[in-house]
Amino acid sequence: WMAKHEWAKPGVREAEICAKVNEYLYRSGFDFVYDIIVASGGNTSPYRRWHTDKVIRQGDLMIIDINAIGPGGYFIDFVRCWKVAQKPTQKEKDLYKECYDSLYAAISAVRAGATSADVAKHFPEYDDDKYGSVSLQQFAHSIGLSLYEGMWISRAYSLKYPAELKQNMYFAIETFAGHPGLEQTVRLEENLVVTDRGYEIFTLCEHAEDMLK
Repeated sequence: WMAKHEWAKPGVREAEICAKVNEYLYRSGFDFVYDIIVASGGNTSPYRRWHTDKVIRQGDLMIIDINAIGPGGYFIDFVRCWKVAQKPTQKEKDLYKECYDSLYAAISAVRAGATSADVAKHFPEYDDDKYGSVSLQQFAHSIGLSLYEGMWISRAYSLKYPAELKQNMYFAIETFAGHPGLEQTVRLEENLVVTDRGYEIFTLCEHAEDMLK
């Protein structure tokens, strides 16, 4: 919220946003900041991991991925995306909705007794289907005392080798939307716990409302 509404302004460098997020988390009592990914404008396509000295411009799409160990030793891992200091175009809204819809289609399949295949089938077909790789673009992973715990969900193998989801498992589910020729892309991620009735979202940061109108 602070990054979106106060820090990410035209003329500020990606590295400065990363520094502010680190400071904010440590001041808020987090045990350890694992990594913060800050990508803006052309650095979202192809999606850059980590930050650079790039200056943020008006009209940039901004992706921030926060991985940190909170008070009590448990990880958070979520991603938000928005447009800086300008209203989104219809093309950008469509791209955001593509990412958002695939994310929540996968989330809608989460419940105790469902399988990883039930979730993975909602991810868009991607290089993972073609090469059997786990690209970290459209996937889910369990988190807790470590960032990547026992279960990963990917179209690369989950459709063929499904595993059961059990109550109280905790996941980060993340999706990506980008196409050849586009200068910018969208990435989103939610944290949730598996319940007997479905799931409960634990991510507190809101999505970009102007992208979903």
